[in-house]
Amino acid sequence: MTLPRSLFGRLLLVFLLFGTAMTGALVYVLRVSHHLYHMESDQTVNRDLAQQYVASNFLLTDKPLTAQTLHQGIGRLAAANPAVDIYLLDSRGGIVATSVAAPALHRTRVDLKPVRDFVRGQPVPIFGNNPRTAAGQDVFSAATFHLTGCPADFLYVVLGRGEDGPGASQLRRIFALREGAGIVLLATVLSIALSLMFLRLLTRRLSTLETAMNQFHNETNESSVSRRGSWLTVGGDEVDRLEALFRDLAQRVDMQLRALYAMDAARRDMLSNLSHDLRTPLTTLLAHLESLQIDSSLLSSSERNEYVAVSMRQAQRVAQLVEQVLEAAKLEAKQVPAHLEEFPIGDLLQDIVQKFSLAVRERDVALDLEVTPAGLQVFADVALLERVFDNLIDNALRHTPPGGRVTVTAHPHGDNVRLAVSDSGAGMTRAEADRIFDRFYRGDLGRSTRSGQAGLGLAIVKSILELHDATIEVDTSPGQGASFYFELQATQCAKSISDDALS
Repeated sequence: MTLPRSLFGRLLLVFLLFGTAMTGALVYVLRVSHHLYHMESDQTVNRDLAQQYVASNFLLTDKPLTAQTLHQGIGRLAAANPAVDIYLLDSRGGIVATSVAAPALHRTRVDLKPVRDFVRGQPVPIFGNNPRTAAGQDVFSAATFHLTGCPADFLYVVLGRGEDGPGASQLRRIFALREGAGIVLLATVLSIALSLMFLRLLTRRLSTLETAMNQFHNETNESSVSRRGSWLTVGGDEVDRLEALFRDLAQRVDMQLRALYAMDAARRDMLSNLSHDLRTPLTTLLAHLESLQIDSSLLSSSERNEYVAVSMRQAQRVAQLVEQVLEAAKLEAKQVPAHLEEFPIGDLLQDIVQKFSLAVRERDVALDLEVTPAGLQVFADVALLERVFDNLIDNALRHTPPGGRVTVTAHPHGDNVRLAVSDSGAGMTRAEADRIFDRFYRGDLGRSTRSGQAGLGLAIVKSILELHDATIEVDTSPGQGASFYFELQATQCAKSISDDALS
């Protein structure tokens, strides 16, 4: 037997089984009660029957008074009322004479205690031995009996025989069937109707709660929350599903709290880093401007030019920091649209590498470009992709020592184009690599501060690539340099070029 999957179905099954058991018990109780009622009613109506037989005495006049004449007299008395069995009992309960044929008797003695209780007027029903059965009992009527020369002390009339007649038995069966069928039908209808009503009232709130939590789960699955809920495909009833949904909700709340704590820590770090990054150039800028304002007449032309140049550099540094913060905020708020188009990636990379030629010479670092095959095209936003490579190459140059090498590569990778910027710098640990794309994270605070970087370059790269549905990864280890790589969608032209190159 397969149990229902829902709580409503299981509870309904329990109620129906319980109702069936209770209906059976009720039918049994009614049957017993009905039988006892009729026996008690029969004994109450015929309570004085034995006494009336004794008082009439007209059937016990055969002379001489022998066992045979007693049997004949009782037989004539029973013939007038065949629904009863008549017995004459002595002082010890022995049967002196009876209207029952000897082969039908299963006992020759009757317990006199119920007989004496009946004679004394005790409340009915009172059950006495039925000599027709070895252990059966029936209702009866009894009266004291005294006749000269007769050893009998009681007239004992068993009343239950009439119920065994064919008419009474059939009537009793028909009545029992009708009564039982009516009770079963009424109990079934009431149990089903009441069960449905009460169980629906009981489980309606659970169903409403489950629907609300399912809606919440589906809405959060469509948001930025990670989709982990494969274990939510559990079976069971509404309580099991509510438990799974609640566990999922608890996990989501825990994740969001952790994210909030991390964002709060990042906010504090951001304020600390921004105040530090802005304070240094602003202090320098204010100091040089004050010198120009106060001691301008004491400075030579070259000194004034140097002060102005320093002030300009510090002002540009502050402007760069502010621009990075605003750019990161716009990217995070999805306020920067991506205008995707097809273009040759080699041309863009060539222009970017050329733009860094002066910085490369100043740092004594080699900057190489490898695009294979030539004419490789991608589908992306040109301006945003240029910003990505500006930040990646600038980051690589800052972490590559003099005499080192920075390599920019582009080559097909399946249906995409893999782009990478690699350096021969000091590399990073796994812990540093896991945080390198966080906003305002800087592995070397002193060097980053001196270079005017606020730790937003790689975070901006990550946000721009997310607009292209791309993910940036880093392959690094201490002392082995670092390689930042990502993939962009290749155009059909790029795919055909790649296929030709492979062939």
